[in-house]
Amino acid sequence: MKTKSNSMVALIVAVVLISLSVTVQADKPLEKNNNNSITVLQTKPYQAQSRNQQDDLWARVRTGFSLTSTQSREIQHHESNFSKSQQFIDRIVERSQRYLFYIMEEVERRHMPAEIALLPIVESAFDPEAYSHRHAAGLWQFVPSTAKAFGLEQNWWHDERRDIIAATQAALDYLQMLHKMFGNWKLALAAYNWGQGSLKKAIDENHGGNKSISYRHINLPAETRNYVSKLIAIRNIIAHPRRYGIRLKPIPNRPYFEQITITQQIDVQLAARLAGISENEFNALNPAYHRPVIRGEESPRTLLLPAAKIKTFVDNLESYDKVLVSWRVYQIQSADTLQSLSSRYRISVAKLAEINGISARAALKKGQTLLVPRDGNGIRERTYLAYNNLLKTSAGLPASARSPRTEHLVYIVRKGDTLQAIARRYGIDINSVRSSNKGSDRLSIGQKLTLKLAVPFNRPYSS
Repeated sequence: MKTKSNSMVALIVAVVLISLSVTVQADKPLEKNNNNSITVLQTKPYQAQSRNQQDDLWARVRTGFSLTSTQSREIQHHESNFSKSQQFIDRIVERSQRYLFYIMEEVERRHMPAEIALLPIVESAFDPEAYSHRHAAGLWQFVPSTAKAFGLEQNWWHDERRDIIAATQAALDYLQMLHKMFGNWKLALAAYNWGQGSLKKAIDENHGGNKSISYRHINLPAETRNYVSKLIAIRNIIAHPRRYGIRLKPIPNRPYFEQITITQQIDVQLAARLAGISENEFNALNPAYHRPVIRGEESPRTLLLPAAKIKTFVDNLESYDKVLVSWRVYQIQSADTLQSLSSRYRISVAKLAEINGISARAALKKGQTLLVPRDGNGIRERTYLAYNNLLKTSAGLPASARSPRTEHLVYIVRKGDTLQAIARRYGIDINSVRSSNKGSDRLSIGQKLTLKLAVPFNRPYSS
């Protein structure tokens, strides 16, 4: 049953607090909200090691290092390259502060070496937008086939290879699988870069299947040999920054982000504004969404927001009474062109092409999906009231035009609501509201009422 106002739609927001300062029972209500279209839940946090003496996340990372220490010309070469640029180190620290706490949580939970948490430095320099010539994407640089094998969604709307949570889980799953296969973390890392099939073939053919062989004794491609050496070099620099003349800016040993699940569409730009953060910051935490609209109505979607901005987002969403999306999904018809759509929806061809990830000279195919601006982005509730006023003044129209159609609207009761107020708000008889409430005048917060609304002229609501 469709609802026609975002003030009437249950936008279920689940906040997954990753904060470890307090242990609580799973699914315990965090707080009572006045807007009952929003539900806030607190979940059981990860059980990680005590951090009373570790206010700097780098100190925590160091205590988890466990790969055997080796020295080679390759490692020394990479140590020199990485440590000669303080600017490079600063850029890595700035990017990693958003993600490293979460990754360390997962690495520790799985009892993996802390060096694994540094792997995105080698893979992507902690840039979730990184994309390689081999079509690898995200912090962990998944190629499409491997991503699909580990259940990462890739479609026109969303690419989970760039999703911080989903890609991290998939990467650690993959690395654990490789460790189980080869019995050695350095071989697992080599397989992650080169491919498990290639590494297994090299071991089987040249070393009689001996999986205890050192990765240094395997004839690895230069890229893979350097891959492992780079990680060891970075580990050494993180372990002893002063030795390499590096200043390592501290990172707070606490969650940078928290998770919110939405079940309705919302503009990326609006979500950032409601959270009180820049669109760049929003995109850095939610890089998997590569359209200006996040679709949540078909399946729930997770947003990451800075921990300090969760309450801001919930409060602002609670009081926001306008439409949540300014774009509509449009299916191309046979006569459509970018030029005709540009004229119809008052948007430049260049902007329309950019939003949809196509060339401005592209020929459109029938059935192709595009995002186009909505033609009417007023407040939905006011749109309905305007229709209702038209109904009252339509007495002079033909009978067929005067006949309204009935729409069913699900209304979620808020604090302070009464039957009279709801009836007055939607211009309907109080007895109609009472009948949807089983004849009772008593309401409870969060209760759902089905209201029958007359829409004149067979015109739909503005959507």
